[in-house]
Amino acid sequence: MASVEISGKTLALASMAVKFKYLKLPSACRLTLQDKLCPDANRFRNARMAGALRRGRLLALLMLLKILVVLLLAAIPASAADEFTLYDLQPPETHQFAITYDVTETHEGAPFFFNPIRPGSTASKERVIERTTGKELQFETVTGKEAKASGLLPPQTSDTAQFIKVHLPGPVPKGGETRIRIFKTYTDAPSYSVKDGQLIFDRPLGIKRNVVLLPQGWELVGCASPAMVSTDPDGRIRLSFLNDRDDQLPVKIVARRLP
Repeated sequence: MASVEISGKTLALASMAVKFKYLKLPSACRLTLQDKLCPDANRFRNARMAGALRRGRLLALLMLLKILVVLLLAAIPASAADEFTLYDLQPPETHQFAITYDVTETHEGAPFFFNPIRPGSTASKERVIERTTGKELQFETVTGKEAKASGLLPPQTSDTAQFIKVHLPGPVPKGGETRIRIFKTYTDAPSYSVKDGQLIFDRPLGIKRNVVLLPQGWELVGCASPAMVSTDPDGRIRLSFLNDRDDQLPVKIVARRLP
């Protein structure tokens, strides 16, 4: 323990430090003394405070960005949301794939929903249900010209286009929605076939969430777009796609038969 002699008396510096610790000095004085006694600790404290300030500003900026994104999405009018499509590939020699399409109609007052039939594809085995109740819904195939007469499609829609016209249980209420599921099977040789012994599924996907299920007995060889690949309990290969583009996602899947 260090000591100092004052007027013939020796005082321990440790005792002085203890007494000094409990002196009630103004905050400015305390900071000044601390700066002189512990300059390294002061620099550490300042750096820590600056880091906390930067983190606080970053969090505030991120929160602001989230609010702006929410406001932007709210400002975008949406007539159909919650879209998901499952492509269940049948044996490639048939050129057929069964489609399950989930969609939520949110357009206020809409009595119908129009699902386009892609040019070059032949649709069959159509069926539509309301997802909330499982109730079968009435539908028919109409032309683009007939569909535009409803006012639910843009005027630039081709008159010769083909649509599945679904009769909703009732007009979509304000702030409400109608959730439906469309089943159909497409026959489309140009986009689904066997070439040189390999399965080829070459088809652009327009909506955000899509799953392609390979037929039994085939394994994945290649895929032109990023996908999450998994195996179903029955051994079939499942490819999940998320289309984050503003246009269609080009998908080309190549598979081969299991030995």
